[in-house]
Amino acid sequence: MGSIAITLEEKGIPTVTLYNERHEERFMGVVLSKGYIDYPGINFNEYETFTSEGIKGLAPEAFQFIEKGLMNWRPQHMILKDDKWVPSEEAFTYTEQTFLEAEESFNSSYLEMGWGDGLPLVPPTREHVNTMLGGTPISPETIIGIWGPSNAEFSIEKIAVVSAMAGARPEYMPVIIAALKAITSVKWDSYWPVMRSAAPLVIVNGPYAKKIGINSSSNAFGPNHRYPANGSIGRAVNLALSVIPGNGRGIKPSNLAGNTGTYAGIVIAESEDVSSLGAGWEPVSVQLGYPPETNLVTVLGIDQMNMSVMGSLANLAAGIAPNKDIWPQSQKVWEEQYAGVLVVTEMQRVTAGLMGDATKAGYAKELWDMARVPLEKFKGLVLTDEFGRPTEPGNFVKTLLAEQDVIKKGVPVAAAPGNFLVVATGGH
Repeated sequence: MGSIAITLEEKGIPTVTLYNERHEERFMGVVLSKGYIDYPGINFNEYETFTSEGIKGLAPEAFQFIEKGLMNWRPQHMILKDDKWVPSEEAFTYTEQTFLEAEESFNSSYLEMGWGDGLPLVPPTREHVNTMLGGTPISPETIIGIWGPSNAEFSIEKIAVVSAMAGARPEYMPVIIAALKAITSVKWDSYWPVMRSAAPLVIVNGPYAKKIGINSSSNAFGPNHRYPANGSIGRAVNLALSVIPGNGRGIKPSNLAGNTGTYAGIVIAESEDVSSLGAGWEPVSVQLGYPPETNLVTVLGIDQMNMSVMGSLANLAAGIAPNKDIWPQSQKVWEEQYAGVLVVTEMQRVTAGLMGDATKAGYAKELWDMARVPLEKFKGLVLTDEFGRPTEPGNFVKTLLAEQDVIKKGVPVAAAPGNFLVVATGGH
């Protein structure tokens, strides 16, 4: 029911749906997964339709709702052109008595249209967008990926517009483009806006990170006035993921608690020139098979961050548990999927008793050995659906649970040590 309604809406045919409360989970799951949180659907108690009096009582409200939904709901700022939703105007103009008032009108309007994140936006004037386009040799018409519920085209010009709005500088464009190209290369996950709160972690390697001021030093995950690029790059990436894919409505917030990382983003550079690191601490780019000094952007989706400075990995491992939304259900995914990212600062690296002579591979192995979930706890966490109801394990999970090592030590949160990515950044 929900998929039919949204298919018609995406073709420009307005719909309204009346559904009973028993079907709410299924119907709203489909609608929300497509980014249509403002879809005109009305929920009623099915018992009210068992009698003629109940139906009569529902009728006035239902008719008003249907009329409003069919006549008024379609976004006024978008039009359907060649089977694609595009802005109704080539450019939006805001005229007020002062620049401050015009800027406020612009921000209010963009929020109403679903093109903002609640933080102030920088007006993407034609001159500003052209300046952003100057930060990349790629032509504005080039499409780097197709992604989202509407199979939206991520063109260089759209990315420049959003990056301008996010306050990014032209020299940040190559990193923003690379991050979005990585994300859009992965198939759209229809559960992402509904049941998950993942934020992209963008890891930048190579000399270009230092050139444009991406922080790998103190407070790498937070603000640092000496390294200003992290925040606006992260915001541009997240704003693009929200604004571009949703048929002009944007991808609305999920029905979970959300993730603060989707505001200014999570962007770091790796420390590649710290002499104390030594052998065994090759950068992520080299670990992934690229030559040293390669400018590389790596993106992983993360749900949460834990910090441990207590002297060993045991404390950190104890706080790691599988997330039932992303626990793999097949051998292939289990072997390929990263289970987490371990970030090690220089301060931790040189502190006696904390790091010793460890290497990246050694820390990944130690974390893999300790980060396990007892069988009974695993069953309660993982062998349930999104609504907490028990489910039967698939063949892969059954095989995994039957392994003697798992029965004795618990279920490892990763297939192998290599499924943990170890990054050196911050703290110097």
